[in-house]
Amino acid sequence: MKKYFLIWTLVVALAVTSFGNSAMGDGEEQEFLVLFNGNHINEAAVAEMEALGAEVLEEAPQVGLVYVKGGTKEQIESIRGVAHAAENMEIETNELALEADEDVTPREEDTEADLFEQYQWDIKRVTGDGAAWDITKGNHSVVVAVIDTGVDFTHPDLQDNLLYGKTFHPDTTEEDAYRDSGTHGTHVAGSIAANGRVMGVGPELGLASYRVTNNQGRMNWTGILNAITTAADDGADVANLSLGTYSFINEEQDRLLHLSSKRAVQYAHRKGMIIVGANGNNGIDLGKAVETEKGEGKIYGPLFDTFTDIPGVVSVSATTDRDTLAYYSNYGSSNVNLAAPGGDYGPNWPNEDGDQSLLEPESRAYSTIPVNRGSYGWAMGTSMAAPKVAAAAALVKAENPSFSRARIITHLQQTADDLGKKGHDEYFGHGLVDAYEALK
Repeated sequence: MKKYFLIWTLVVALAVTSFGNSAMGDGEEQEFLVLFNGNHINEAAVAEMEALGAEVLEEAPQVGLVYVKGGTKEQIESIRGVAHAAENMEIETNELALEADEDVTPREEDTEADLFEQYQWDIKRVTGDGAAWDITKGNHSVVVAVIDTGVDFTHPDLQDNLLYGKTFHPDTTEEDAYRDSGTHGTHVAGSIAANGRVMGVGPELGLASYRVTNNQGRMNWTGILNAITTAADDGADVANLSLGTYSFINEEQDRLLHLSSKRAVQYAHRKGMIIVGANGNNGIDLGKAVETEKGEGKIYGPLFDTFTDIPGVVSVSATTDRDTLAYYSNYGSSNVNLAAPGGDYGPNWPNEDGDQSLLEPESRAYSTIPVNRGSYGWAMGTSMAAPKVAAAAALVKAENPSFSRARIITHLQQTADDLGKKGHDEYFGHGLVDAYEALK
């Protein structure tokens, strides 16, 4: 039988493209992200920018950031109340090879959860082979925000739990709120709350889609920040961020990224929303400075992850079906809170000879994908690990409605399966998340 293979070897190390003078034609106006000194839009400063000929294209009001076209960096930064101005950027997800499984369709007769039984070792590992569901499967009073590429609202395994969708990219329509621009967001959503031929960790939790991509899979920074703060305003209990970008604190653009993302996270935390983030897929120690040659596709400078390095964000590394750290997963003593299954290609990959005959594709994570792309498929990455922690946090909230954000996180850490060195370590944090133990 043909399998539906999704390969994300570098899912959350997103490609960031800046649009400066070198990328623009003669006479074209530059575009900037502008961060103000306070967590609000400085209207007087905006008026000065507009007097210079700049046009405000988008705002992130809870963060104090605007996206403008026109003017120069020097002009904008000279305005009182402006903290930083940096060239605008687009962020692209890394989705690689797809191979459809035409033999598998949603909800065939007498096949309820059959694919769960056959393929979903990862969900079984987190839920104690489904024992957690004897305590609670969640409910729609607890909502997980999927901040991603969108979710396919037509998927039968997700429909019952999908509550609403919103978009956060100017090049989308109202209908796009209910679609996935690729496959990534639907796969993530299935790991959280699928309930059909495949299962999520919390199969009766509420799901809300906050799509931050256009139809080409590109994101802008303002949209991501607005998705986070809007999810918090909407009362989402948990937000899953299987995306991010590396920042280099010595560069102006990256300082703006870090400061603005920190403001968005702090805003959400004040609203009581738990944020769970994927820790990245470059197999590097984020606790150390990393220096490589600067250039396209390269990592350069002392690194921190834009979201998971922010205090209070639950940073998740990826494990295998053998309870080892996945070869691609980032790590670092202060950068990992918890671990969860993200999958890999088995114990013999990668190998020195690049022998693909040793691949074990079913060691990856199996979940939902858009119906028009095949309905189900495998993927791997910290993007697949983070949503299992997000779902576990939501289950704890469902069972213990009075628990605060901090108490839920501490509880998950205390009940995690301690892998590796005793206590907190650089690979697994406090251990592999265990929804069953957390609910007992």
